[in-house]
Amino acid sequence: MICFPQREDVRLRRAPLAEVICQVRFPPVLRIANEHPVAFQERIRGRFPQLTVEQGMVVHMAPMGTEPPSAKPEPRIFRFRTPDGHMVVSLALNFYALSTVSYTHWADFLDLLQFVNQAAREVYDLPYAVRVGLRYINHLTFENTGTSSVAELWEILRPELTMLLRSECWDEPVEMLSQLLLAADENERLTLRSGFKSGEKPIFLLDFDYYAEGNISLENLPLLCQRYHDMIYNAFRWCIREERLVVFDPVPVVEED
Repeated sequence: MICFPQREDVRLRRAPLAEVICQVRFPPVLRIANEHPVAFQERIRGRFPQLTVEQGMVVHMAPMGTEPPSAKPEPRIFRFRTPDGHMVVSLALNFYALSTVSYTHWADFLDLLQFVNQAAREVYDLPYAVRVGLRYINHLTFENTGTSSVAELWEILRPELTMLLRSECWDEPVEMLSQLLLAADENERLTLRSGFKSGEKPIFLLDFDYYAEGNISLENLPLLCQRYHDMIYNAFRWCIREERLVVFDPVPVVEED
């Protein structure tokens, strides 16, 4: 069970988000692998006009060099981008995803997610999803927190997240990464990764990945992802000391209206 305190969703002018991703996995659709997604592109091309196609290779190395290396192509991934390249729809044999490196607000992201979900369902007659995940990757830096030292950066966070970084036995660590897997219920999990990397531009990582597995109705995807978002947002707010949220320049509710 997860019980982070409930928080009102506040828009942050200097949000530390590096990327937001929602991925929907479904049973493989061979049509996607064997033909160009013309109908799908036409459905979303007005918002995502740019297209690139990626196809990697998987190299298998036999143990002890008993056989020569073998390589086989991976399934193609079609990536549709907005004109500025900041938002991407990815489509492959067994998943579609929406991602952005220029996040504005949850309502805007959810609107596009509904748009893409409807297009995928109608074009490929998707019966259900087998995994739905929503991920928020935050990079806290001197720039987006207004801090000028590592000590100040750490003070923004709850002490539970930085306790491994503070010790009499060492100075500032070069790098740290920890992962916590939390069970929300039988089929849902929240992975919380936190980490730190020193250097000329130090970064503290807060990475929240909420997902569910099973036969998941795509008709209810917006409601499902709304719940995932709320859980992630409450987890983010728990990680940040309440009196330090001001470093991200929150927008007053009255101003938003």
